[in-house]
Formats: sequence, structure tokens, C-alpha cells
Amino acid sequence: MRIAFLSIGRHIHTERWIQWFAKRGHECHLLTVQPGDIEGVEVHDIRSIARPKPLHYAISLIKVKSILKNINPDILNTHFLTGYGYWGHFSGIHPNVLTVWGDDVYVTPYENKLKRKLAETAMKSCDALTGDSVDILQQSVRDLGTNPDRAYRVLWGVDFSVFKPLDASSWRKKHGYSENDIIYFSPRSFTQPYYNIDVVIEAAKIVKSKEPRARFLFAGYEGDPAPFWKMATEAGISDVSKFMGRIPHSDFATVLAGSDVFISVPSVDATAVSLLEAMSCSSAIIVSDLPSSVEWVENGISAKVVPPENVETLAVAMLQYADDPASRTAFGAAAMHYAHKVAGFDANMEYVNKIFSALVEEDECWPEEVLLANCRSSDVD
Repeated sequence: MRIAFLSIGRHIHTERWIQWFAKRGHECHLLTVQPGDIEGVEVHDIRSIARPKPLHYAISLIKVKSILKNINPDILNTHFLTGYGYWGHFSGIHPNVLTVWGDDVYVTPYENKLKRKLAETAMKSCDALTGDSVDILQQSVRDLGTNPDRAYRVLWGVDFSVFKPLDASSWRKKHGYSENDIIYFSPRSFTQPYYNIDVVIEAAKIVKSKEPRARFLFAGYEGDPAPFWKMATEAGISDVSKFMGRIPHSDFATVLAGSDVFISVPSVDATAVSLLEAMSCSSAIIVSDLPSSVEWVENGISAKVVPPENVETLAVAMLQYADDPASRTAFGAAAMHYAHKVAGFDANMEYVNKIFSALVEEDECWPEEVLLANCRSSDVD
């Protein structure tokens, strides 16, 4: 197949997704405003320096249409509803598979009437939709009008050969952690307030006052950590905290294995890939009670689930893990077991391949097992 992708460039999700197809011999093109080299993929720059913003979008759309006309793809896969999704719709290319990511469904369409209208238009015109949780698909259907009969739950997926229980004692020693230290790891982005890094810092303040072994590790793949370091200093936890910035994906499994507790408590989110990776590493997990999180873990069995902005409840969960290392082991094992059932990268990409083939070859061999109607938001067992 000749496949064109409209997506965020220089992003691990985009690169892994497209390279899966490139490595299988498909001709792959990426159109993006964040161009960067991707092995086996022809990358096309659609940036515009025009202002104001509407003119910027219009000029980029002209570039998109021209490039797609020259490529003449068998299929277009548009990633991220807002921006790229609009260009995908107005390009007129079909079949067009839309892949939603998170706040493009949960946040942006509700910022004003124009964004809502554009989101609905792009949703209704796509030939199939993929999203990484039942919740994001349901919202796409309920609020934005996508076709439920062509909505599929596809995860970004985990490479189990990399993300697995590891001996990370050397990593701990290298970073100055002792065997007795309890490392709480928060790897969410520093860009958006809804990731609630401030809540984790305030909970850490409570935990430090009661647990002398507590250590706090923060990493963000985007954004400026400086304001959060200031918060940590003001909270009195800077002496037991580290801010690592962006961790290369190749090193992330080691950091997960070296940490004792994984924390992800956003107020808004799709399925976090870092959550699936933590599950695969048998981590002890604390997550907020979002549908896109509790779809994969069960409170008291494979994770501790807390309200997203409740400092006290988060601190209690953190201290419970400190007091009960057996629960960290048991919860981590249960989480890993479920991750291996649903979160494999290759297995999920095969679902995408089936969708593409069904549309291009018209063979009606759709991945019915991940059709929205056949998925349940409470299928953790």
C-alpha cells in the first residue's frame, strides 16, 4: 500500500506507528508541521509562517492538498483530530482513517463553537476511527457524531521485549538511591495543568513528613520543569526529589524498573502509554479514576485508584504502598498479567493493518474484536 499520514512529527507515537508499516514494505509518507527524519519514511514539510492563524492553516492546507495529489495514496491516516484532522477532512482524500489522541477529543472541541463544528465535521467524514480507550470512542460518538460501526479501540501498544521486569539495581546506585529508598515516579508532561504535577508535589510533602525512605522522581517529555522545581522547593521536598526532564524511550523501562511506585493522576487523559508500559514492567501503580485508566486496572487488585485532584487521598495511597511491599509486588504482577492480554504493540498494529486493508481492498475483514460495540470499559479481569 501507499500510505499517507498526517500527524505530529518528531513524536514517539507517530514514529513507532508509521515505521511499523514502513518495515513491512509499504510506501509511507508523513505530512507534518514538525518535520524530522524517520527511517524508511518520506517526510513532507507543510509548515507555513503566515499570520494570522486562519491564513496559516489555509496555506498549510494548500500544501497538504498539493502533496497528497502528487502522492496519490491508497489511504490517508490522519492523527490528532484538531489541526491535522481538519486538514485531513478538507483534503478530500478517501479512505481516511482518523486516529484520536486525547485532548483533541476531551478538551479542544469545547473551547469555542468553530472548533466544535470543525471537530464534528472531521469526525463525521472519516471512514474509520481509532482511539485508545472505550471512553474516548464513546465521547467521539456521543458528542462529535462519529460512526460507532467504524470506531475501533487500538492501543499505542507496548514492546514486551523491552518493557518487562528488570534488574535496575545498577541504575538506582548510579542515581544515588539506596536499596531501602522508596522511589515514587511521576513521568507526566510539564505542559498542561490537567496532569496535576502540583498535586503530586503536595502529596509528596505529606509523604516525606511520615516516610523518611521516600524519594520523588519527576520526568516530563515536554514542557519546562522549572516552575515545578520551584513548587518542590517551596514544599520542602527538593532534597529528596529529582527532575530528569525527558527520558529517552529506550531508557524508560529501566527507570520504571528502578522505581517502586508509578504515579499518573491527570484530570483529563486518554490511555497513557506510560501506564501500559508501567503495567508491563510489573510496577506498583497509582492512577486517577478516569475511565481511560480504570479500563486497564482494577482498584485494590492491580492498582490504587484515586480522585485526580485530591492531595490527601493520593498521599494515603503512596504511604500504603510504602508500608506494604507485598502489595506492591502483588498489584504489579496483576497489572502485568492484564497488560500482556491487551497491550502488545504488534497485536494492536495488526488491527490497524486490518482496517487499512478492509478499506483499500474492500475485503470486509474488519477487526471486529476491537469494534466499540464489542469492547467493554470494565473488561479488566
